[in-house]
Amino acid sequence: MSADQGLVRVSDSFGVRRTRAGSILADDGTNYQVKWDDTDEEELVPRGAGVHVATRGSLRFLALSDSRLFHAVFAQEPLAVVLHLLAESSVPLKVREIRERLAELGLRNETWARHGPRALAVLPKWPNVVRRQKGDTLAYTWVGDDLPELPSEAEPDPEPAPTPAPVSKPAPSPAKPIAAATPAEPAVPSAERLRRQMSAARSLGEVARLLTLPREFVAELSPEVVASALRRVAAEDRLVAGWLDALTASGPIGALTEELATARAANAALQNRVDELEEWWTALEQSTDPGAAIRQPGS
Repeated sequence: MSADQGLVRVSDSFGVRRTRAGSILADDGTNYQVKWDDTDEEELVPRGAGVHVATRGSLRFLALSDSRLFHAVFAQEPLAVVLHLLAESSVPLKVREIRERLAELGLRNETWARHGPRALAVLPKWPNVVRRQKGDTLAYTWVGDDLPELPSEAEPDPEPAPTPAPVSKPAPSPAKPIAAATPAEPAVPSAERLRRQMSAARSLGEVARLLTLPREFVAELSPEVVASALRRVAAEDRLVAGWLDALTASGPIGALTEELATARAANAALQNRVDELEEWWTALEQSTDPGAAIRQPGS
C-alpha cells in the first residue's frame, strides 16, 4: 500500500458532518489498517459506508477531509484548483465537465458562480494548459510537471448579503429583529443535483440517505441510476451484493431466467426429435432405393 494513500471516514449524525483522516498502513481486502492523523493511533477500519480512499494531496482528499478548507481554497485560488483538477484527470475536460467534477467533490454552485469565472478567464492562455478538440467543442488538459501549490490555510469565503426585494409599501416593523438569512446549500437538492449525487455515491449509507429525501424528488431518479449506484456499492460490499443476488433470483430477472432455461430445454428436446426424424427419413430413403437390395456390405 502506497504511503500516499489516505483514508477519510465520514459520519453524519443529526445533520452534522464529521470527518477523520488517516494513512492506510495495510489492506487485506476487507479491512484497512489505519493510522489516524489526529492521535497517531492505529485502528482496523472495515470497508463500507462512509469510508473513502483518496491520494493525499489530491483535490478529492482535500474535499473529503475538510470541506470548509476546500471551499476557502477555491475562493482564494480558483485557478490553482482547476489546474490540479486537470492534472488529476486522465482525459481532457470541457468547461462543463470541470464544473461537474468540482460539484461531485462537493463544491457549492454559488461558490463556483462567484469565483469560477476568474479561473476560466485565464485558463486558455495559461502555461502548460493545452486545448484539444473533444466532440464539437474544446477541452483542456495539463501537460506540465510543477503545479501551483494549494494553500494549506485560507480564509473562509464570506457569504454575500442577500439583496432586499423591492416593496410597494413599507412593511410594519416587527416586534423582534429578524436576522438576515445567509445563503446556504438547500436541504433538499434539485432533481439534477440528486441524480449527480446518486451517480457519485460509493457507499450504502450515501445511497440510503438520498433515498430518504421527499418522494417527489426521489421519483425523479430513473431506476437505472439507482441500480447503477447499488451495483457500485455491491462491488465492495458483500452484504449489498447478497441482497442484489436475492432480489435478482426472486424478481422479474429471476423469472425471465427460469423462463429462458425452460425454453432452452424445450428447444433441446425439439432438436432431438428433429434428429430422430432425420434418421428415420434416411432409413426410409435407403429402404426404397432400388439399388439398395443388390448392394453388398463393403461394396
